[in-house]
Amino acid sequence: MTEIALPRLQEPDVSVVMVLYGGWKVATRAISALAENTEPCFELILVDNASPDDSLARVEEQVEGATVVRNTTNKGFGPASNQGAALARGRTLCFLNSDAVVEPGWLPPLLETLAEPDVGAAVPLFLNENGTVQEAGSVVDSVGHSHAVGGDGDQRDFRYRFPREVDFGSAACMLVPAELFFELGGFDELFAPAYFEDTDLCFKLHERGLKTIFEPRSRVVHVRHGSGDSASARKLMEEHRDRFVERWGERLARRPRLVEVAQKPHQMLAARDAEALDRILVIDDRVPYTDRGSGDPRMAALLGELAALWPAARITLAAADGRDAERYAEPLLRQGIEVVCPPVDWKRWFEERRFHYGTVIVSRQQNVERFKGHLRLTQPQALRVFDTEAFTFRRLERLAELLPPGKEQSRTRAEAARARETEIRAVQEAEVVFCVSDEEAELISEIAPWQKAFVLTSIVETLHAAPGFDERADLVFFGGFLGGAASPNADSLRYLVEEVLPLFWEDHPDVGLNVIGADMDDGIRALEAPRVRMVGYVEDPAGWLSRARLHVNPMRYGAGVKLKFLDSMAAGLPFVTTSVGAEGITLGDLQPSLVADSAGELARLMSALYDARAEWERAQGRLLDLARTRFDRASFQRTLIEALTHVGIAPPAGSYR
Repeated sequence: MTEIALPRLQEPDVSVVMVLYGGWKVATRAISALAENTEPCFELILVDNASPDDSLARVEEQVEGATVVRNTTNKGFGPASNQGAALARGRTLCFLNSDAVVEPGWLPPLLETLAEPDVGAAVPLFLNENGTVQEAGSVVDSVGHSHAVGGDGDQRDFRYRFPREVDFGSAACMLVPAELFFELGGFDELFAPAYFEDTDLCFKLHERGLKTIFEPRSRVVHVRHGSGDSASARKLMEEHRDRFVERWGERLARRPRLVEVAQKPHQMLAARDAEALDRILVIDDRVPYTDRGSGDPRMAALLGELAALWPAARITLAAADGRDAERYAEPLLRQGIEVVCPPVDWKRWFEERRFHYGTVIVSRQQNVERFKGHLRLTQPQALRVFDTEAFTFRRLERLAELLPPGKEQSRTRAEAARARETEIRAVQEAEVVFCVSDEEAELISEIAPWQKAFVLTSIVETLHAAPGFDERADLVFFGGFLGGAASPNADSLRYLVEEVLPLFWEDHPDVGLNVIGADMDDGIRALEAPRVRMVGYVEDPAGWLSRARLHVNPMRYGAGVKLKFLDSMAAGLPFVTTSVGAEGITLGDLQPSLVADSAGELARLMSALYDARAEWERAQGRLLDLARTRFDRASFQRTLIEALTHVGIAPPAGSYR
């Protein structure tokens, strides 16, 4: 009785080629999963290699709609796959083992990957039946042995969840453009009946400048039911390895030799990244909270641009704190960025990567302290970049000035002195420094006149048609409270509500304030009042910034460029702040209209901008221009490329034109 109905299409997008040799039960399971978990865009070509039992008849009883090829002898995997490919009508070939069970959503990520211009083949994450990793791509050593990455590992581990170029991927599930497959001559029958035909194909792709990409969003359970004698299989494998080494000896000579790899995991790591000429380790507090401020959106932008500009590099983010990592890591993983965070034994992790990285970027002074020992012992060869993010000691010094005399002020000043010492030393010892403002660059030139400092602020995308004066109303306070009650934004909001707004409301009693920001505690929410609405976290603040007429955040301490104001500028929303808040933005002749340092002056500027259309429109236009020309992606990329040339990383092709 037919139980599995396959799509019947005149022009399928994908031709799935499956070779059958016994094992009808698992083959039927594989075909059932294919039908159930795949949109009807494919055809199935089933090539029976003279199964020694009634497997083909059993499968045909349950499957309807497949194109079937019956061989009278066992031609082997490669030749049989070529037979099936010759009948394919789809633009894309998918070689799928009869013991490979695809999971829901398996196909779209592979097709997306294959659409990239420099990709020749795409392979999934292979899982064992118990859910552990079977193969997250494979590496080939100097004598032709292949080694699966991640064997028996946890499929949730970030190490196996980022796409990357691999030496080869198993043809148990492999997507290749049909035209390209035929140009290469298909699977070379030199390796018939089995072993090394898929490895050879991937090496041919590499020879053409095309990549084989491991795409972990696609997941396939590989049952490995087996169909041959193990002793004869080992003999055949060794014979074909000799042939493979003879053909590809020149490339293999550049590969590492893996000896005792099970006991020495650093060998596998070295082999995995052997052809990644640039290896960059980035260290920060956490996997960036892209929607919560605190410099995290800038770090996410930095990581993204590293991956985009140097796609052949290995970019690794080491995050000191693992909280919420699962929530925020996926966008980085999809860009091919390796993510590591607690729970992790940092000593062991760094030992396994001894001498692995060419460049290390350490962000924020506390991470210089946290990781300096590990870096000194295991990465002494790496060139160092210190990313200030924003000088911590300046924020603490400004906070101390606001505190009344006493223990808290003394403690804060001592903490500022320690941070200053760490940051000055980090500036002096690094090969290159990233900072966030011209003011910080000037300070660096005083601390270390010889130092190469580059201003990397952040990237914002401006609205094409920002709403105008009449389309907006009310005030908005925008800023996260990740630092708790002692954070600059918490202090700023209290100051605004308690000292500035009462003066503003004397002339504007009907204007409300909406407070947008993640991580509000009870102390912040207690500031809610009839004219003060605590909105809290919003996934996309652009909507609120596009409706408000004025953004007000009178910061009294902090350091560096405040990303909240860049977002405001990009939304065409004028803001009023203090000189601390405006640091690094270079407002020019807008400064007198937007910046003040007393409650009375802040209230006066707010009133003037809220009421005066001409001045408001002048501010909006100038801020939009500034966002487009200074905080745009192209400017960020140019600075990053120039900076990294100083640590030996070559500019991406075409970037120097």
